[in-house]
Amino acid sequence: MFLARKVPFLSAALVVGSAVGASAADLGSPDLNTAPALAPTPAFTYKWYLRADGGYSWYPTPDMTLGDFDNHNTKQSGAWTVGGGIGQYYAWGFRGDITVDHMFDATNESDFDFGSTKVDFNSTVVLANLYYEFNRGGRFVPYIGGGIGWAHNQTNSGSVIDGGIASSYLGQSTDNFAAAAMAGISWKLWGGRDMYVSSAKDDEPVEINTGHAVYLDFGYRFLYLGDAKTVAFDADGETAAEKLKEITAHQFRIGVRYDLN
Repeated sequence: MFLARKVPFLSAALVVGSAVGASAADLGSPDLNTAPALAPTPAFTYKWYLRADGGYSWYPTPDMTLGDFDNHNTKQSGAWTVGGGIGQYYAWGFRGDITVDHMFDATNESDFDFGSTKVDFNSTVVLANLYYEFNRGGRFVPYIGGGIGWAHNQTNSGSVIDGGIASSYLGQSTDNFAAAAMAGISWKLWGGRDMYVSSAKDDEPVEINTGHAVYLDFGYRFLYLGDAKTVAFDADGETAAEKLKEITAHQFRIGVRYDLN
């Protein structure tokens, strides 16, 4: 008897509960099992670029040696330079590139106890560089940077004047450690711009590339090139090779940089 009385009440409760649930769903109540997914945060775009550069090099007078002869005076000319490379943009204002540059012949004239010498030398330099840009995304982008790499220094055939008698010696190639320090400013001529949005991860800014761009670059570079030397020659029975030691260069360069993506 008691069970018979309870069954109608339980059935009524189930019907009412179903109706209430259906009404709540119709009114748009949230379904915890089907919560809307968050939109993914755009990932950083590692953009590539190409560069081409030209400029002029001034060489501070290098240290000279020629056997046991004392060097009294040295004149060092400058030289033109051309080069190019490929690079990539990184987060937080950094970018890096690999460059190859050639410095054409520069002439070194030196006076020694026995007479004078004259020799030309040139250099090919391969560098891995890293830069920091202060205003990425703006029209004018100042930067600083540094690089390390390899220098191939080549002397050409030179002349030796000993007591009014001229003779010559052959050139020689030398491989050296190279290093560079740079500073300059890039001017965006045309193209897309870089936008920054907030990231859901550690509030790190995320860069979004909105198109290609072309930059005109004005820069200064200090180069360390190592040594260069000639093939030995015979002077008064003594064999000696002329050596240019600790060669450095100051360069003013103008270049064009093109974003590939």
